[in-house]
Amino acid sequence: MKTSFMKKALASALFVGFAFAATTQAQLNGNTEVPRGALSSADTDFLQTADAANMDQLMLGKRAASRTRDPAVHSLADNLVLSYGKADNELRLLAGAKHVDLAHSPTRKGQDEADDLLKSHDVSLERAYLTYVERNTDDLIAMYENARANSEDGDIRAFADEMLVALQTHKRQTSDLIARKGG
Repeated sequence: MKTSFMKKALASALFVGFAFAATTQAQLNGNTEVPRGALSSADTDFLQTADAANMDQLMLGKRAASRTRDPAVHSLADNLVLSYGKADNELRLLAGAKHVDLAHSPTRKGQDEADDLLKSHDVSLERAYLTYVERNTDDLIAMYENARANSEDGDIRAFADEMLVALQTHKRQTSDLIARKGG
């Protein structure tokens, strides 16, 4: 009987400890925790779509960086991988505070684009990558602008605002590189 009580007490203590740690982590990251199911469906969809987009961009950037021979394209791919990796970490914390489950996997479209890059060679790889980045960045800017303007959650609006700065930088870097390459 003593053992059963000790197991229950230990389980309860662990549960309270984990709950406290999760709440504290959300507060430390500046995100306001909301109860599961309290977030609007539009905000939930945004977080899940942003997660998939991050996975797409991370996969695409890693593949481009591993295959390109062009130092400028390699540098851009590395920068985007770092940027989307940082965004991914922030998004995970935000989704955790909002009790939104993320699939954390690329979309079919993202997988197809990454597979196409593997089939490309040298100049066509660089051109394909830059085209994907330019198009995808435009789509992401529109998505984040919508979230910034329409989200009911202040943390999501702040995250979208922060990401828009990064996305505008990505767009400018990509456009400059395309212009330098005569594309």
